[in-house]
Amino acid sequence: MTASAFQPRYPTLAATGFMVLFIAVLAFPMLRGKWLAAPMSDQYASAYAVHEWQAEQWRATGQLPLWNPMIMDGLPYIAVVTHGDVLYPTSFLRWFLSADKVTNLGFVLHYILAGLFMFLFLQRLNVSWVGSTVGGLAYQLSGILISYARPGHDGKLFVSTMLPLACLALLIALRDRRTWGYPLLAVAVALCLLSPHVQTTYYLLIATGLWALYLTFGEPTTEPLGPRLTRLGIVLAAVVAGFGIAAPQILPFLEYIPHSPRAVAYSGAFESAASFGIPWEHVPGFFLAGFVGESDTYWGSNGLKLHSEYLGLPVIALAILGLGFARERRRLIWWLGGMGVLFLLIALSNATPFYKLWWSVMPYVRKTRAPGMVFFIVAFCTAAFAALGAGRLEQKEGAGHVRGWMVAAGVIALLGLAGAFGHLAESLAAPERLPLALALGSSIRVSAFIGAIALFAVALLAFAYQRGSVPLVAFALGLPLLVGTDLLRDGRRFWLYSDPPNQSLYRADAIVTRLRAEPKPYRVLDFNVYRENTLMAHGIPQVLGYQGNELRYFDELIGGRPGTQGQARFLLTSTRLWPLLAVRYVLISDTVQIPGYHKVLGPVETAAGNRGYLYQADTAPPYARVVPAAVKVGADSLVPSTLADPRMPGYDRVVLLPTAAPINPPPLSGLPPASPSHARVTAWDAARWAQAPGGSS
Repeated sequence: MTASAFQPRYPTLAATGFMVLFIAVLAFPMLRGKWLAAPMSDQYASAYAVHEWQAEQWRATGQLPLWNPMIMDGLPYIAVVTHGDVLYPTSFLRWFLSADKVTNLGFVLHYILAGLFMFLFLQRLNVSWVGSTVGGLAYQLSGILISYARPGHDGKLFVSTMLPLACLALLIALRDRRTWGYPLLAVAVALCLLSPHVQTTYYLLIATGLWALYLTFGEPTTEPLGPRLTRLGIVLAAVVAGFGIAAPQILPFLEYIPHSPRAVAYSGAFESAASFGIPWEHVPGFFLAGFVGESDTYWGSNGLKLHSEYLGLPVIALAILGLGFARERRRLIWWLGGMGVLFLLIALSNATPFYKLWWSVMPYVRKTRAPGMVFFIVAFCTAAFAALGAGRLEQKEGAGHVRGWMVAAGVIALLGLAGAFGHLAESLAAPERLPLALALGSSIRVSAFIGAIALFAVALLAFAYQRGSVPLVAFALGLPLLVGTDLLRDGRRFWLYSDPPNQSLYRADAIVTRLRAEPKPYRVLDFNVYRENTLMAHGIPQVLGYQGNELRYFDELIGGRPGTQGQARFLLTSTRLWPLLAVRYVLISDTVQIPGYHKVLGPVETAAGNRGYLYQADTAPPYARVVPAAVKVGADSLVPSTLADPRMPGYDRVVLLPTAAPINPPPLSGLPPASPSHARVTAWDAARWAQAPGGSS
């Protein structure tokens, strides 16, 4: 006998309650004023400063800045997409709220929407309310999504949130033939592009393209091919419209790409493009929470481990059950399964031979790295299968599976308590990381046992429901709670908080107070006394800082990417570049003799606990110069190397231009004398200066 399906009076509202519940538990510290950012988060020492500065310029001028004069000696603002969500809708909340509060709100809102959009997508696929709710939670709380909070990857979260929305829009447009699906798709694509995480958007477009092909050609239908192709063409037009909506972000970015270090960093190098994939030793972590550790406890081979790929034993068990759905779902299962396998192979990177083929044939892949981030699509497909499996349980199918789950839970619990999974970690760890794997052994033992308990609880609930001992409503509410609770136990370790910025990293000290009082223009050369962009939040211009996609010519000039040891040594020993960079102040952690500079403050303890000394130039270097001549020297890369050459006679005689420069100066017969004219900056207003589309450094 077929059981009836549970349907609350207000199904979407009830499902939203589940989507809010678990995120509210994780977000509770926000009610006490805490900030969802920790020292290894991109939000902590970098993004907060940029976002707070942007808001100040916006309030001062009524316009968003186009140039950032505060770090890296100046660089474009909107074009450099790693400045963050400059044009994304939630960024405009910074007009009213501080950047840390907007960050908190952005994470919470998008996690809720990710689950809700997944629920609505599954409902449109005619999955039951119970199955759709379980699928929404399985996606929302999947390890890859819920761990975005740890590194502060809000852009990845925004795109991951749009994946089920874009698939829902395609369902509405292609299968249900509703015209409002097309603008919904355009909005989803535009939001992805404004996120602006380009690489995850690239993966999303491929996944949704495959989904559109399934809806056009994969589903059984008697409709002629012509109308289906017409709708597919309109879908393509909607995607183009999404690009058009996001054009203010995309066009400057495309223009900037040749000037970015990423334009050449990975091109042609397979090993670089394949870096930060998911290695084989991570695979047990799909069902064992915390198997490879996290940050300081990580023992695997992916050196930048701030995320999780945990899918959950209950979710995997339900997904396997969902694979055996009735005949009318068979094509859907094959297509979703094929998508899941494809993106799993991409995520595994060079752990399989497939990625070399993908790298060879797919456009733009050579300019990317970290293919492991595509795992959010694997989580999406797994959640869809788990939803189908929950629907089968609700119909009292899969009794054999349920009994198998009980046995599997017992075996996993015994193996976990015996330390088998800990020994597996030890056998997979590299020799130099073996102590970390050994130290993690007890944690793996506990995690395996708790995971087995979660699987057994799901099996027991399903068994009791199939026997009639548990009513439908208890099953319908209990199954999402069990699935969500299991995923929550893994996700909560990634939600780390700090005190509000002005009470923690961005608290003012004597050096900050002194520099803020100094009349601009000037720049500060900071040798790691303050973290990344901390000074920017105080309105203090830096030579360095952190951006991630700065002008590559700047990197070439200063001897490497900021933050590297080689670059720091180069700048410290190449003081002849300092006048060109307008270095009036130097920050260093110890007393030293710096020719042409004298100590004015120190030692001062910063908010981060570092010791700092402030040095000032004996004579303020010029911030602007009148240079009498210009000459073309060849390729772009020759300009920085020529400027850094010790034989360069000075920086007030001639301007160096690459061959491709759009101006043609008259030829020089010799090096001209310095100009008798001198430039003087009479006003320095970053809020207005930043409006100039090309700015100036």
